[in-house]
Amino acid sequence: MRIFISSLRWLHSIPYHNALALLTVIYILGGCSSEHYYVNQRLLQPHSDTGYALRNLATSGNSDSLLVFVSFSGGGYRAAALAYGVLEELAAQKIYWEGSEKRLLDEVDFIASVSGGSIAAAYYVLYRDLIFKDFETKVLGQDLQSMLIRRVLSPRGLWRQVSPRFGRSDMLQEILDEEIFSGKTFGDIPLSRPMLFISATEMTHGERFEFSQDQFDFICSDLSSFLISRAVAASMSAPIILSPITIWNYAQSCPWHGRPLPLKSRVQTQSFIHLLDGGLSDNTGVTTPLEVIEARGGLIGSAKASRLRGIKKRVFIVVNAQTNPEFEADTSPDTPGLYRQLRALIDIPINVHSNVTVNQLWAAVDRWKRELKEVYPEALEDILSRDTEFYIVEVNLSATSGTEQGLRALQDIPTGLRLTWEDISALKTFARTELQKNSEWRRLMEELKIR
Repeated sequence: MRIFISSLRWLHSIPYHNALALLTVIYILGGCSSEHYYVNQRLLQPHSDTGYALRNLATSGNSDSLLVFVSFSGGGYRAAALAYGVLEELAAQKIYWEGSEKRLLDEVDFIASVSGGSIAAAYYVLYRDLIFKDFETKVLGQDLQSMLIRRVLSPRGLWRQVSPRFGRSDMLQEILDEEIFSGKTFGDIPLSRPMLFISATEMTHGERFEFSQDQFDFICSDLSSFLISRAVAASMSAPIILSPITIWNYAQSCPWHGRPLPLKSRVQTQSFIHLLDGGLSDNTGVTTPLEVIEARGGLIGSAKASRLRGIKKRVFIVVNAQTNPEFEADTSPDTPGLYRQLRALIDIPINVHSNVTVNQLWAAVDRWKRELKEVYPEALEDILSRDTEFYIVEVNLSATSGTEQGLRALQDIPTGLRLTWEDISALKTFARTELQKNSEWRRLMEELKIR
């Protein structure tokens, strides 16, 4: 979330007569463009056994007994680099579990992401270990922000935008496709864990919209043919700066009649679903596991629906690139300008909501522990151990005071799609050190250490 807001400063630099001329050209061209965004396809037959859902993913050496959920927050490239640093550390951490030595990364079952964190999450789930060879140079080292600004403000870009069915987020999708995802769809993701949950925010009700076949069943649409770049663009579509991403709903004319999972979703009532940045509904990604578990039947029911067995440990790793930046306007008695006002409009609800969702996760864990103690043995079957251990590990850029010079510099990194190499290195280092000093992480590693 909050991506490209810094570009507002650039708009202030445009001379008045040039801006007026620009608006005149746009007005003259109005109605001339017939450009159209990418449209999701209708689902012609149910994908209950083959669609992109955890129950259909091969384990590939990933055990059910150690269930690891990772969430990547919003924050542009800052979030993507922090997420990448955590993935590196998960790959470097060797564990001993169920009689074999492996990487902790090999035990990750779910990755939930919003906004900038979706870039790293989608890249890893699509390309797997290739991320450790080229993600820094191919993605983090590229200035996608300048690419987007040039495309949006080019004569052709301005002409395309006057179409009522094409916007700035559609251009972001194009760049993500050209530079990162190469036309790959959800059908190209390997059908093995981890399961990827990219989330955006539905514009009418403010609900989280997840890119899973279970969610797409509600609108009778085929996720397997859907471009990954478009899902990531939807997750990053900051309001005002970018435009909503539109999804078509085919539920009213669906050629098959199934029973979608009872997700918390009202999108069936809309002919067209307009999506904004996922950070508006959940900037940490923490809401995803809570809603997934609730919608799929609670702690036991969701595990059963996902065909999981013998769960002994559930680990939640929350990677939060949220920051508390300092603004010059906050030290002045002058009335804050448009840029500062817009930042406050977006930052305040996101920051408050981010803190609330992490607290909700802790509360949910306490509730789950009580449920496991009170439930009848036959209800557990062989799905969960009554003594299941829970761990919540948080890597949070804003969790500390930021008095150290290095940390203050990280918190001042703007939310955008470009970083310096120094920033990339510093964010990776922060991810590694924050994990290593986290008490829940140390408790988990002690129990999983190689003997």
